[in-house]
Amino acid sequence: MKRQFLVFADKMFAPSEGFIHQSYKAFDKLQPVFVGSVLRTLPPSWIRAITLNPLHGVLGETGFKQLGLVSEQLKERLLQEKPILIHAHFGKSSAYALPLARALGLPLVVTYHGGDATKKANTRDSKLRIYNRRRKQLWDEAALILPVSDFIRGELAAAGCPPEKMIVHHNGADPSRFKPAEKQKLILFAGRWVEKKGVDTLVAALARLGPKLDGWRVRMVGDGPLKSRLAGRLQEAGLNVELPGWIPAETMPGQFAEAMIHCVPSRRAASGDAEGLPIVCLEAMLSGCAVAATHHAGIPECVQDGVTGLLVAENDDAALADRLERMTSDVAGTLAMGAAGRELALKDFNLDTQSSRLQDHLLHVAVKSQLAG
Repeated sequence: MKRQFLVFADKMFAPSEGFIHQSYKAFDKLQPVFVGSVLRTLPPSWIRAITLNPLHGVLGETGFKQLGLVSEQLKERLLQEKPILIHAHFGKSSAYALPLARALGLPLVVTYHGGDATKKANTRDSKLRIYNRRRKQLWDEAALILPVSDFIRGELAAAGCPPEKMIVHHNGADPSRFKPAEKQKLILFAGRWVEKKGVDTLVAALARLGPKLDGWRVRMVGDGPLKSRLAGRLQEAGLNVELPGWIPAETMPGQFAEAMIHCVPSRRAASGDAEGLPIVCLEAMLSGCAVAATHHAGIPECVQDGVTGLLVAENDDAALADRLERMTSDVAGTLAMGAAGRELALKDFNLDTQSSRLQDHLLHVAVKSQLAG
């Protein structure tokens, strides 16, 4: 029989955070029960979720988040699940979960995903922001901290997180969903049109290439605040780029399956926001795409330059244009990089394997806690 543990995500099942519940896919000894303030979408059929707000005391959500007050009603309801630990995702949610872990007497495991470790707002000292004022206590009291890349581990260590508390746990992508099909001369971008994603660098690179893209299709999936302006630049450059906007998550495997090249031109934003280990890289690699990307965050931990793709410096549209020209002019070499990327992803970034490793980390914490108790 599976033992239960609590997964704290303040906004549960946000459409862009499917990677959270997917990380438990291979669990056969532990069963997640999600807890949080808001249920953004319905949970998968195999997961239960508990909305905390109706269970707070007289000061409600404010008392819980700002003051760390855990009502007896909330405590009793969660203890009914007989949880053995709490696994919190993102720094802010982990700060909310800390008083809950104390009240329930449970070990707390924290996963950092990216900007929660790098944004200036999260790394400065501040008495006003809950995360900032609880950050040191969180790091001191957490049983285990799991940064999703070595880059994020380094960012946390530089900010004062105890290195001995951290184990890098890479993301994984699902090989049952992402696999190659017959490859087309298609260059793909999939992501939010925001500063961190470097989409303006890609647009500038495509504009440089212009007629050199003849015979190739370019598709840029997604939406965001930069889209209107950048779509105008594409039009001014005379580029016929497909802009389908957001598409359902269940159709994304088909997008990757037919693409020969996938672009991930991410960079550190002015706010300090950065990637952790972009799952989109892993999904593209499993799908046999060669990846054109930047030396940013955890990307070089999965994309091997010259082997599974080509890497350039952040913000360097001239270099990105050069690499895309190389890839489009050498189809056989590009297909070979895609095949090598799939092999690497199956070996090192397979969701089934990474999910099993995550379960091992949580079980180790639970057993250690029980022995200490």
